[in-house]
Amino acid sequence: MTDSSKKLTQYTLSALCLTGMSLFHQAAQAEAEAKVDSYKAWPMLYGRESAPSDDVTMTMGVEMQPTFTLTDSKSAASDKSEFSFQRLRWYMKGSITKDVDYLVVTEWARNGVTSAANGSARVFRASATFRDVFDMTNIQVGSMIVPFGHAFYVPAGIAPWVNYTRMTSQLYGCGSIGCTADGGEIVTNIFKTGVMAFNQINLGNDSSLTYTAGVYNSTGVKQQDEGDQKDFNGSLEFHKGSIWAHYGLRLGSAQINAGPELDRERHAFVLRYNDFAKDKWWAWGEVMTGKDEAPGGAADLKAKGYELSLGYKLTPKWEAVARYSEYDPNTSLQADRIRNDSNTIEDNIFTVRVTVPFAKKIM
Repeated sequence: MTDSSKKLTQYTLSALCLTGMSLFHQAAQAEAEAKVDSYKAWPMLYGRESAPSDDVTMTMGVEMQPTFTLTDSKSAASDKSEFSFQRLRWYMKGSITKDVDYLVVTEWARNGVTSAANGSARVFRASATFRDVFDMTNIQVGSMIVPFGHAFYVPAGIAPWVNYTRMTSQLYGCGSIGCTADGGEIVTNIFKTGVMAFNQINLGNDSSLTYTAGVYNSTGVKQQDEGDQKDFNGSLEFHKGSIWAHYGLRLGSAQINAGPELDRERHAFVLRYNDFAKDKWWAWGEVMTGKDEAPGGAADLKAKGYELSLGYKLTPKWEAVARYSEYDPNTSLQADRIRNDSNTIEDNIFTVRVTVPFAKKIM
């Protein structure tokens, strides 16, 4: 064989090898991409809000939700019209290293976080997140949003409603069944100080399993605990295509009137079809149960409820949403169920609320 023939053969073999390697790489890349779920779970968005960077970075911004409320009823004393803020928040976030994020959020509006007549500044989220610890999980430390159900966990302004149902407020938000909005109790189980591990595990094309597990103080946005017991909150969320299935658990405690710490137990089950943020129509259902230990050896207080909602986008900017709920704050009492989370018909009260969510990155 001549030298030119040998060289031609070598070039041909080299080209074939390169082509084969390229095809193998493309196939491996396609297989890797097929294993990535395009959906990003909320714990990943909340816990890893900043882009990783080797440099110290900082982003500041404001979130606000100005609101006008008009209430008209048979009783003139109940009539009301007012301008207010549902939310008025200033935040800063960023990276310390590519493996450590930080976040600080303050609330200035009059709501469950501040519970003041005119609003007052309060830090209710302040945390650091350690990314990809041992290439297995993420760990968040500080005051954070704790997942349980979905309706309260989805950010305000993105969720397809302004107010939450009694079931969600009482069994997700409250530390104890029957709490009021005063003093921040309505968000005791939503914002907590502690440590949480979380991650989203890709299971295949458009499929994933997201878990959270954490130990927290039982006092919510307050910056101290009441005793030596801690709350455990955990969740599992499975996503496949257009289906989301979620389970949330809380095993905790509460101290009532400086007495002993009493056990608190909560369960949440969520099923969603289609993405409410982008699909033409969607369906969303949640069921929650709760059990509170009573003082003095009395029988446990048990509560349960559910909510169902449907949404249809009339245009990209306008959407029709229908929601129905029932909540029973004490299952041992008959005729104690609250239906549809609304007293509009029963008490002849008509309420109109207009709210405009707004978010702006300042720097």
